[in-house]
Amino acid sequence: MFEAIRQTKSVMIFLLALLVVAFVFVGVSGYTSFNQRSQAVAELTGASITQEQWDRAHSSEIDRLRQAMPQLNVKLLDSPQARYATLERLLQEAVITQATQDQHIMAGDTAVATALRQDEWLNARRDASGALNVADVEQELAARGMNSDQYAAQVAYAVAQQQLTSGVETTGVVSKAAAQATLNAYFERRDVQVARFNASDFTARVQIEQSDVQAYFDANPSQFQAPQAMDVQYVVLDQAELAKQVTVNEAELQAYYEQNKDRLAGPEERRASHILLPLDAGADDAAVSAATTQAQTLLAQVRGNPDTFADVAKASSKDPGSAQNGGDLGFFGKGAMVKPFEDAVFALNSNGISDVVRSDFGLHIIKLTDIKASAVKSFADMRPELERNVRTEAARKQFAEAAERFSNLVYEQADSLEPAATAMGLTLQTATNVTRTNQMPSSILANPQLITPLFSAEAIDRKLNTAAIDIGGQRLVSARVVQHMPAHTKAFADVSADVKAMLVAKRSGELAREAGQAALKTWQAGGSVKTGFADKVTVSRDQGGVMAPNLVAAALRAPADTLPAYTSVDLGEQAFVVIKVLAVTARDSVEPAQSASETQQFSQAWSGAELNAYLQSLKAKYKAKILVPKPLEFAPEA
Repeated sequence: MFEAIRQTKSVMIFLLALLVVAFVFVGVSGYTSFNQRSQAVAELTGASITQEQWDRAHSSEIDRLRQAMPQLNVKLLDSPQARYATLERLLQEAVITQATQDQHIMAGDTAVATALRQDEWLNARRDASGALNVADVEQELAARGMNSDQYAAQVAYAVAQQQLTSGVETTGVVSKAAAQATLNAYFERRDVQVARFNASDFTARVQIEQSDVQAYFDANPSQFQAPQAMDVQYVVLDQAELAKQVTVNEAELQAYYEQNKDRLAGPEERRASHILLPLDAGADDAAVSAATTQAQTLLAQVRGNPDTFADVAKASSKDPGSAQNGGDLGFFGKGAMVKPFEDAVFALNSNGISDVVRSDFGLHIIKLTDIKASAVKSFADMRPELERNVRTEAARKQFAEAAERFSNLVYEQADSLEPAATAMGLTLQTATNVTRTNQMPSSILANPQLITPLFSAEAIDRKLNTAAIDIGGQRLVSARVVQHMPAHTKAFADVSADVKAMLVAKRSGELAREAGQAALKTWQAGGSVKTGFADKVTVSRDQGGVMAPNLVAAALRAPADTLPAYTSVDLGEQAFVVIKVLAVTARDSVEPAQSASETQQFSQAWSGAELNAYLQSLKAKYKAKILVPKPLEFAPEA
């Protein structure tokens, strides 16, 4: 199926393969509402991505990373380069969504059930017994404007998208000879010298007249726009703050422990693999007989040689979510699987193989591969968890009650937040010069769920409270615009110094480039120039740190049939760099075991590169493109 793609690829694609970025599927809901009122920043056939969606996605990504790594400096994630990377991922996901729809790819029920069972968001809402807190899930989904069926449909769509791309990733084949040729090139080393023509060294030669500054400002007003901004008031209802106010006594904790110690100990979990033969619930006798005969044949085969279960599952199971993993379903507790399947699993001994089991999905042959037993802890060991649970449950109840009152107050007295703040003992907070993008990522006002309605025409014109908005983390917030400042071109006097500095930097970069190109021609002709080369260094693709990665890549790409060889890298307004290649050293021989391991890793990287090539072909098919300039990459000193 994918041979046409493979035939267009060069064997030297390995470098790209190593740089393929994993993307996160966000579900169909993110891309079926492209027609919101906002400036388009990317487009593809039949759809576009707006500035608003870009802002929301980047803010959500920062929130996700901050929760996963609390010590992370979020300022590093809000650079122009990081924001552009988010936009690239959004466009890629939109292309995959379009291709999934056009190819009518659907996720199987078993694959969706597996995805839901492994869903991190759902698993975070399970109690210690593994049971899902349905009420909490439905409440949180309702706050997002969804129900459980819609969430399951979103997960199913994400699974379908994964099936689209996994077909490329899992079918890549590369020969050992091709792998070794590429790996030898990858581990090649080169001795090089660098001559750097820094733009800053030419700044003193640059003379920019004030008339030039004025002319540039007049010709490029769009570059000097101050975004619309506003002063706002807002009030936050936070379950975590309510939890701090909850008092817990020892008797309550002891009672809670006695009532819940078995549940808190954690349920027994079992790991199983299965072979699935699909069979509709309404299948006729002939279909049932044929499927049963096939299942009995497979059962006899795996019982005769249990060690072949995974291989038989890969070859014969029709569950797309587990077959490629040898039928492995991972660990799960009671309540996670359909009843006939669960009963069979929890009746097996370790490494036992079940009889043929029929469920709504079809016929299963199940092998129990591992068991995690539960263990009851003492009250003393569990006391911190008990106190946390009691506080959280009490705060959750208080929050549910307070949320309705909060929502009513901000709606009923829509022209002021003071009544709601006073009635509920909350702090009325203020913020000035709020824009769509200039808040710290950790700020409540950076949350796209709030920013979008706050910048709506109704909120700006009428200055009414927003609705009580769920911004995640069991927090509700309402805000209102106090003063609005429309977007406008900044005064020339306010930006003239910046414009002049920009023109000086641009001209300095041009002078550095001219000097560097002239020197390069002289060196290539065998002459010498005043600017000399730095000390020799040895560079390779597998050992960084000696030079900036873009300079290393250029040094290793340069044709080296005749030495010394020369190449250059233009760093724009920063510098122009000339690289001199002095010597090329081939890779040393390696042990067979290491060679085999490297070949396997290369094959995986090759599959990733094929996926990237396939995605690029989809982007071309759907005419996907980003409409905003790509920021200049940071280039450290050589």
